[in-house]
Amino acid sequence: MKRIIYLSLIVCICLVEVSCKKQISEPNIGADNVYITPNAKITNNNRRIASVSPQVTEILCELGCIDRLVTRTDFCKFPPQVEKIQTVGGINDANLELIISLRPDIVITSSIFPKKSVIVLENADLPVLSFREGSKIEDMYKVMSTLGKLVSREKVADSLINDCKSRLKTVALRCDSIIKTKNITKPKVYYVVGYGASGDFSAGADTYVNEIFNLAGADNIAKNAKNWSFNKEELFKNQPEYIFVRTYDVENFKTTHPYSELEAVKKGNVFGIDDLDNQTPRSIDAIEKIFAVIYGR
Repeated sequence: MKRIIYLSLIVCICLVEVSCKKQISEPNIGADNVYITPNAKITNNNRRIASVSPQVTEILCELGCIDRLVTRTDFCKFPPQVEKIQTVGGINDANLELIISLRPDIVITSSIFPKKSVIVLENADLPVLSFREGSKIEDMYKVMSTLGKLVSREKVADSLINDCKSRLKTVALRCDSIIKTKNITKPKVYYVVGYGASGDFSAGADTYVNEIFNLAGADNIAKNAKNWSFNKEELFKNQPEYIFVRTYDVENFKTTHPYSELEAVKKGNVFGIDDLDNQTPRSIDAIEKIFAVIYGR
């Protein structure tokens, strides 16, 4: 059941409504990856923020603004302290009446937040800022920078971004050194999003997950996947050296036929990893973990 819910969320993110993208306008806070409701007065003096996005919730906490959050979603679970904050339910079915009753200074969402919900909030005179999902690490930096401006934490955001870049540079240098010294190719990896009777699903080239694998020095064998769907025959043909699965699903995956016959499974190279697609500074943690697994350091 957890796997089905997770897969549904991933597919939903992938199939963002075109109508929402057409509404994107250039905001007055300098970012090019956001939608702001027409005529909304967006300032950097936002004291009460309604978050309808796990990414937004987590980054605002990183910026030291957990005290400004008046809402979160059921998917906002990090850091653990946010679970004390009022939840509005899911993203597609957020409790709009609750949000409106709290009269936040601004509502911040992702672009999978339904356009009809945005309209309801607009009609209630609430400014809405909606981030478009990106497939590159730079897109995450843009969100961090924009949120930093919204809450007057520009220097904190810049510091976090610089730390991320520094850690990524270290990984890249170590990866290049190992490949050149040992004269090897990048290890082949596979990320399990869905498997079994419902089909096989993984992250293609145009996804944030693929970006994480690239930055970790890995070769994603599912980079040609379309709409997250991947061919089981291709999986066995390419035989990944390392497989990454949501932690709660590791043991079940390893004992499920025919995946139990994969070379990586037989060698014990199946590893649990969570929140791989969560576009926050924790992405760097994931990159460092994957690097450590596939290069042994």
